[in-house]
Amino acid sequence: MKTELYINKASMQIKKGDIDGAVGSMKKVIELNDDEVSNIQAHCFLGEYYFVNQNYTLAKEHLDYIMEQQEKLENKYDDLLNDGIINANVLIELIDKYLLA
Repeated sequence: MKTELYINKASMQIKKGDIDGAVGSMKKVIELNDDEVSNIQAHCFLGEYYFVNQNYTLAKEHLDYIMEQQEKLENKYDDLLNDGIINANVLIELIDKYLLA
């Protein structure tokens, strides 16, 4: 349950323009690792963040984490994580296509 609080905190930080704070909150979600959905959301956020900031190696690490679990996540959570999985797929394809990492 703690991770959901960090997800909410990150959301508020993003709204305030505190992206670095949101990154820290999402890293804490991954560190705590007590909720699978929150963990995937954090990996997705960090993957997108690092992609946008051209740190493709770190982006790929977070996005690969999602892709490695794609089938299990789709079966277990149905449509709940679809957007994150789709975004991870697209970004991984771009990284691979343009040999960014």
